[in-house]
Amino acid sequence: MPLVTLTQGHLKLLELCPRRLQYSYLDQLAAPEDPDRLERQRWGTRFHLVMQQRELGLPVETLLAQNPDLATAIHALEEQSPEWFGPQGDSTETESLRQSEHRRSLAWGAYELTVVYDLLSLTPHSGQVIDWKTYRQRPKKAQLSQDWQTRLYLYVLAETTDLDPAQLSMTYWFVPPPSEDKPKAADRPGSVTIPYSPHKHRTTARDLRRLTHYLDELLAAQEFPKIDAAQGHCQRCPFALRCQRADAPPDPGLAPIPAIDTIDEIPV
Repeated sequence: MPLVTLTQGHLKLLELCPRRLQYSYLDQLAAPEDPDRLERQRWGTRFHLVMQQRELGLPVETLLAQNPDLATAIHALEEQSPEWFGPQGDSTETESLRQSEHRRSLAWGAYELTVVYDLLSLTPHSGQVIDWKTYRQRPKKAQLSQDWQTRLYLYVLAETTDLDPAQLSMTYWFVPPPSEDKPKAADRPGSVTIPYSPHKHRTTARDLRRLTHYLDELLAAQEFPKIDAAQGHCQRCPFALRCQRADAPPDPGLAPIPAIDTIDEIPV
């Protein structure tokens, strides 16, 4: 069944491995889950829920009382950036829109590009996307800049507002769960901001045309090829056995830092 909606996750897998895209989205095959990762995802889901309820003005005291670690993380975030997350906020410009879990779509040929912003803030002269990450490893800024989450989120925002790309940015906030075996400083929230530009916008449009044209060909041929095993991705892929690229299930301990669009997030 052809894809209609394209998210950053689809684009990421299309570039990484078309066969894995087929297994994950077209065939909807379940991949083995790492229990430790599932627990991290549950913590991340609770964090997202609290932040969403805060933005809606709903009480969160009961949720925080039930999870002291979560309360610690939220309070640390408020201290780190009171202008964004304090009780009153201190914006220097009136926001025309501030919304949690904000969904936007953009028609793109036979597809619909869809994004969901953890938090979106728009003013007459700026647009800022906030995204929560609740794992410890923080990718470098260059990696975040090239990730399809950053690129698609800012591209769709530029195309669906009157703002110039240079007026847009995306900030990743890393809020890890507290850990007893790490220094307290390692539990402090941190952020990375990626500015946008007209050049980045043109480059993303070019790459979207390339990838969607490639996807058109794959869907027409009903054939999604495997990648070259020499690239080294297969041994860490949950579908390695199905592709006959592994003799045993991959060891979760060998897994690299996951892509920022695939871990500890609320599914779209």
